Amino acid sequence: MEWKASGPEHEREKAGTVGRALAGAPSGSGSLRTVQPLSVLVVDDDAGSLLVAQAAVERAGHECLTAVDGQAAWKTYQQHRPDVVVTDLAMPGMDGMALCRTIRAAETDSYTYIMLLTSHDGREEVLAGMQAGADDYITKPLDPFVLQTRLVAARRVTALHRELAGALKAARTTNERLAEFTGRVSHDLRNPLTTLLGYVELAEMDAGPDNDNPAEYVEIIGSSARRMLAMVDDLLGFASIGGSLTRSRISLADLVQDVTTDLQHGLTQAGASVECIDFVLTADPVQMRVAIQNLIHNAIAYRRPEVQPVIRISGHSMEDGAVVRVSDNGKGIREKDRRRVVEPLVRLHREGDPAGTGLGLATCAQIAVAHGGRLDIESEENNGTTVSLYLPGAAD
Repeated sequence: MEWKASGPEHEREKAGTVGRALAGAPSGSGSLRTVQPLSVLVVDDDAGSLLVAQAAVERAGHECLTAVDGQAAWKTYQQHRPDVVVTDLAMPGMDGMALCRTIRAAETDSYTYIMLLTSHDGREEVLAGMQAGADDYITKPLDPFVLQTRLVAARRVTALHRELAGALKAARTTNERLAEFTGRVSHDLRNPLTTLLGYVELAEMDAGPDNDNPAEYVEIIGSSARRMLAMVDDLLGFASIGGSLTRSRISLADLVQDVTTDLQHGLTQAGASVECIDFVLTADPVQMRVAIQNLIHNAIAYRRPEVQPVIRISGHSMEDGAVVRVSDNGKGIREKDRRRVVEPLVRLHREGDPAGTGLGLATCAQIAVAHGGRLDIESEENNGTTVSLYLPGAAD
């Protein structure tokens, strides 16, 4: 194994010049939360009331759509899906009550805030309208100030519904990913477990003083058990990533040297060389060690036949943090597979690939996310891979 490091804290052979890596970096500066105008549909068969309501809505800074009856309002609703509907109750054809019920029946993930326009003595109508799904009501003749204040509440309610819809969508996605992940784990553990139990049964059947097979069976059983233990260890390691980080100042060269010491046997067997340009960053040292170890291990495991692995590791400052890059000259990853390989338990099953759990890159991606960043892969088949960990706020 050949080891090279360079940098201000390591007086060794200089390996190259570090450039600033700005392209493709995530933006660390958050933008101020802006208040978006509402889309408001006003429905009234009285032209004067319609103009008053439209003026009040637009004066409050919102977009206003109009309709003169329930049927026209329903068509407009289907086309534009407004945030708020302000509708008169008494209209020919489809009245406000029927429009309210129709909108509620058609809603999916979005939510429309519905206000009823009713007369002063229409208390029973108001109650029926609220039971039909309305959120609020305003008495006629319409007071523009009252409508504007009601729109403030409507904005708050619709914003909360959007946040809830987003959270539910994220939860559904998480549940689907969890189900897929569980299925993969069950499949991958079932195979060695089936092998293990099968050979245990054979050993029981062939037990006897003159039978030499049990020794062979024990060897196969041990291999299967070790494979299962390795998978469990990798799963536990993957599950432990994230949570609260313990950030500290890290020398990339020192970190890489510690990792290569642990992986020395595999590096020596592969004839691999590791070169590192020193860089100081602030990150969780335990998680960064896991990431570097996985990436170096992958570079050895997925090397090209008859080609000695060359692994280059560097770190660079960015405008809002740092990026750590690990490059190799191995098999590479096809473009269509780059998104898949960061999913837990996904393996490419290429000819000559060693057995693995499919958690190495997934763990590295999780580590980047835990630091508020991301993992990017640049690769060409049979021409090596570069994995970049973008870490906002990690520049020392």
